[in-house]
Amino acid sequence: MNKLFLILFSGIFMLTAFAWNNQYRRNQPGNGSRHYYNSRGMSAGRSSTHGNNTYYYDSRGMSAGRSSTHGNNTYHYDSRGMSAGRSSVSGDTTYHYDSRGMSAGRSTTQGDTTYHYDSRGMSAGRSVRSGNTVYHYDSRGRMTGRTSL
Repeated sequence: MNKLFLILFSGIFMLTAFAWNNQYRRNQPGNGSRHYYNSRGMSAGRSSTHGNNTYYYDSRGMSAGRSSTHGNNTYHYDSRGMSAGRSSVSGDTTYHYDSRGMSAGRSTTQGDTTYHYDSRGMSAGRSVRSGNTVYHYDSRGRMTGRTSL
């Protein structure tokens, strides 16, 4: 039986749960993870035997960043609340949108990706440094294939 404990300390909620392994047996104590929540009920962090994560939010409640054992990520948003980019140990990513608010592409230190749409707003393809991909649909809008160029 999964047991949950909710403890309030210093204005932060802490949820402790027993973890189950692949054989549906409870792991030994100490092998689970603990999830922490802020006063708004949003995830504030997680700790486990695999590492720790702390989550940060901006004044709108949007995810602003994450600190972890493996590095930090910072998230950026535009005035519409759309994801505008991410900064991390592996580099920066900037997201681009068209006038309809659809993802038009992204830019990274490894190169740019551009997304293309047909008149119905269906994904028609993408362009990357290594080549292009074209998506094919039937009359009902179901993807039937893709071609790499």
